Amino acid sequence: MKKFYIICCVFLASCTAAKVAVPDSFKSAATSMKVKGVQGWMINQQLNFGEYQTSSVKRGWDFSSVWQNSRISFKPEEQLLKVFDINTDNRTLSEKNKLQFTITNGKQQAAVFALEKFNERQLVYKNKDPRWGEVARSTGLQYAFSAAIMLVADAAPEPWQLVLVHKEGRSAEYEELGYITNGDLQFSIETLRIGTYTNTKGKDVKVLGGPAFAGYEIRIDGGVVGIVDVLDNQIWILNDLDPAYKMVLAAASSSLVLKRKQDLTNT
Repeated sequence: MKKFYIICCVFLASCTAAKVAVPDSFKSAATSMKVKGVQGWMINQQLNFGEYQTSSVKRGWDFSSVWQNSRISFKPEEQLLKVFDINTDNRTLSEKNKLQFTITNGKQQAAVFALEKFNERQLVYKNKDPRWGEVARSTGLQYAFSAAIMLVADAAPEPWQLVLVHKEGRSAEYEELGYITNGDLQFSIETLRIGTYTNTKGKDVKVLGGPAFAGYEIRIDGGVVGIVDVLDNQIWILNDLDPAYKMVLAAASSSLVLKRKQDLTNT
C-alpha cells in the first residue's frame, strides 16, 4: 500500500437514484464495480461485481420476536394521556440473522460467516379506538453485525474479523461504526449519509427528514480505500492494494451489502 486518497463524500441524485460522487483523483486510483444480484429472490442469491463472484449465499434460520405488555405509570404526563383514552405499552423487538458464502476472483478465495443481531425497546402510544392506530417511539436500541473472513490459501488460512455496531448520535440518529482486522492491520468502517443532493435542475436540495443512509466508507491511516454505495449498488476498491487486502475488502463489502438491516433509523 503506497498512497491513500482522502475522499470528501458528496452525493448526487438523478431521477432514478442517488449515488456517491467520487472525486476524479480517486476514480483514477480505484475501480468501481456495479453489484449484480442484490435485488430479487434471496434463494440461491449470488453477487457479482468486477472480477469477484460469490457462491450461493446460505442464510440460517432467521429469528424474530415481538413482546409487548401494558405499561403502568403514575407520572402526570401519562395520566394526561389517559384523559384522551391513550394508553402506553412497552414493546421489545428482537432479530437474529445468519449468512455464509465464499467469494472468488478466479485466483483467490475467501469464506465469510456472518451474524446480525438487533434488539429495540419501544414505547407504544395507542388509542382505544383502533381507527387511530398506534405510534411507537424507540427508547433503546442495540445492534451488532460481525463476520469472520477466512482467506483460503496454500499456506495456513489468514483469519480476519469484521465488527460493526451502532452508535447513537446527539441528533438521535443511529450511526454504525466498525472495523476489519487480522490483529496486525486494521481498517475502519464509517457510515455514509446523504444530507443534500443535486436535483435534475442542478440545484442543491436538502433531504427531507434529515440525512439519509447511503452506505459505508472503509479507511486506513486516514485515507479511503473502499466505498460501499448501497444507493447505486456500487463497490469501490483502491487499485494500489495488496491482492490479499483487495480480497478481504471485497469479502467485507459483500457482507455489508447482504446484511438485512441497512438503515437503523428506518428499521
